[in-house]
Amino acid sequence: MTARTLRVAGWAGQAGRAGAVLLLVTVAALALPHLMPGSPALAALGPTATPEQVAAYEATLGLDENVLTATWRWIGDALHGDLGHSLSTGAAVTTELADRIPVTLELFVTAQVVALGLALPVALWSAWRPGGAVDRIATAGAFVWLAVPGFVLGLLLIWIAAVQLRILPATGWTPFTEDPLDNLRHLVLPALTLGLTEAAVFTRTLRGQLIDTLDQTYVAAARSRGMGTARLLLRRTLRPSSLPLVTLVGIGIGTSLGGSVLVESLFAVPGVGSLAAGAINGRDFPVVQAVVVVSAVAVVAATFAVDLLYRTIDPRIAHDHR
Repeated sequence: MTARTLRVAGWAGQAGRAGAVLLLVTVAALALPHLMPGSPALAALGPTATPEQVAAYEATLGLDENVLTATWRWIGDALHGDLGHSLSTGAAVTTELADRIPVTLELFVTAQVVALGLALPVALWSAWRPGGAVDRIATAGAFVWLAVPGFVLGLLLIWIAAVQLRILPATGWTPFTEDPLDNLRHLVLPALTLGLTEAAVFTRTLRGQLIDTLDQTYVAAARSRGMGTARLLLRRTLRPSSLPLVTLVGIGIGTSLGGSVLVESLFAVPGVGSLAAGAINGRDFPVVQAVVVVSAVAVVAATFAVDLLYRTIDPRIAHDHR
């Protein structure tokens, strides 16, 4: 078989596995109402609900048919852009997600900028001078930072910036299209809460990879030829050491859609996380199911993107798959 055939076969295999994962996640999400003890309809509508109301509610959730039939019908509707309607508001779930996803992505991108802006210089300096003062402080600080729960860090930032200094709002949100400056003011605290925690993870991960790369023969040869420190670190060391960091950032794009529940709820950010939290509390199954499936799609897409970036950063990976 030619190299191109093997490459196409590899992509086909990945696509098949991704499709299987998405199908399993969809079936699991749509099976949630079926697996709940008792009647979800009575739990949501209350004991005074009439049989007609219960039947209509169960039909909305697909409880009047088996899981596989409900899944097949849901997938068919989803391919046409119909993810159902919220039981709480009656709004189309597609519309609610379209309003919420940009907010979550804005928060995620800003948090990554914060995390990378802190992690890159600290990790580079720590790896270049392992055991030095900066390295010891960074290592100890990362351990301490990782032990602090996200909600504690968020509350601490609120207390400092909103209560004591009164320079930033504690909660709320302003869309960027309405007022870019006020949007930034409301974005700072939740982005710092997410970004500072991820900065600790990025620093520890990148530092270890950089130290391993600096021990490689080609780096020692470049150093012996008199290559400057900045060029050596940025051009010879950082690129091959960044693969685990790419994985963390890439997978974070997918998980951010459903994983920012705590931060978005704490700061009243109207993103996907707060939408999911409200849907769970209100037993709004169509919204929960849509968030789970859309998050799974985002994770699969991010995995493909990470694989492409791997091949760009280190072409040897592409040859290893031939």
